[in-house]
Amino acid sequence: MLRLEYLFARFNHFLRSDDPELHHNAVATLFDLGDIGSRGDIKSLLLKEFERQKYTLNGLKSSQKVDQEALSQTLAEIDSASVKINQSVGRPNAVISESEWLNAIRTRLNIPGGTSPIDLPSYHAWKNSPTSQRRELLENFVTPLLPWHEACQVFLKLLRQSGEAKEVVAHQGSFQQAPSGKVYQLMRIAVEDDSIYSEISANKYLLSIRFLKADRDKKAQLINVDVPFRLTLCQL
Repeated sequence: MLRLEYLFARFNHFLRSDDPELHHNAVATLFDLGDIGSRGDIKSLLLKEFERQKYTLNGLKSSQKVDQEALSQTLAEIDSASVKINQSVGRPNAVISESEWLNAIRTRLNIPGGTSPIDLPSYHAWKNSPTSQRRELLENFVTPLLPWHEACQVFLKLLRQSGEAKEVVAHQGSFQQAPSGKVYQLMRIAVEDDSIYSEISANKYLLSIRFLKADRDKKAQLINVDVPFRLTLCQL
């Protein structure tokens, strides 16, 4: 779901542009979306997860501490996403995988300069067509995958909202915590310094985080000072 979210964000960013070269990037991203859409297990896994989430949320209907209007809206979002996935017929990537025009582009993407006008004149002509026509074609290709986009948004929104951020410190750049027997589906880390990134290892016994300083010219170095950060463990 995180990869799907990332790919849809990239695709929509390129799609909004009028630049034909960014529409080229949208085409390249379509293939990645189509590859995920070809997985037959995603549909059943998502539906099972939505049923589990609904079961958990339905248990909050009698709680006076919960905003019942917001709860009803959330349950309606889950139902809407589930119905749209159920109603999708066939493989959601079929329009992409069965397009001869797209397949011709895909075979040449990994060749240096393989999508040049001398190699793919029809593609070059499309890139020089009106912006509205280019955008319409891209939207037609991605439309069968939109139910997965909605489901991804609903799933991740609920999961992220299930966690509570805590202020913690990685002493000398390292942090460890026992999971206390709980099973978490997602861990979120927020740090103020954009030049710092985290490496994570986790199992049922121990959660371990270490922070490193990004350096494009040298091997990344482990931070040897205390690093305050926000840790959110999400479980729904």
